[in-house]
Amino acid sequence: MTVREVARLFETAGVARTERSIVKWCQPNKTGGAKLDAYFDPNERKYYITPQSVDLAIGEEKAKAARNNEPSEPFRTVPQSSEAPAQVVPKRSEPADTDVDAATVKELEHQIWDLGITNKAKDMYIDQLQKERGGMLDQLLAANHRVGELETENKVLRLGPGGSEPKN
Repeated sequence: MTVREVARLFETAGVARTERSIVKWCQPNKTGGAKLDAYFDPNERKYYITPQSVDLAIGEEKAKAARNNEPSEPFRTVPQSSEAPAQVVPKRSEPADTDVDAATVKELEHQIWDLGITNKAKDMYIDQLQKERGGMLDQLLAANHRVGELETENKVLRLGPGGSEPKN
């Protein structure tokens, strides 16, 4: 099934979703999984989606809408073949839920503050490791230079006063 066909199925099921939403669901998320099982055809540059994953996603979206008592995305988001794409109904923005209690805000502020401290400590530790690494690199170069000097000195001593290797 193509993305357009899937969008029409969502629309007829009463949980309309935009084609862009469906394309996003075909792409792997942070954990590496996708909401819809799909194959991207690089030659045609479009996704082909399995009907089973579409049925599952429609069921999930219906359950989510029923649980949250939220309306679906705007109706008629998929243009008919005779319609131009410019006639797509734009998504309406709903006001965000502002009933956040003070305890939640306080907890989130504390988490932000804690993460700021953690980031500062991490940055200080990284700076310290970089300074130590730089010091160790200087010591390694100095030791390498000294080894080279000692090898040259040893070679000169083996050659002896006449400039040739002693015979055994």
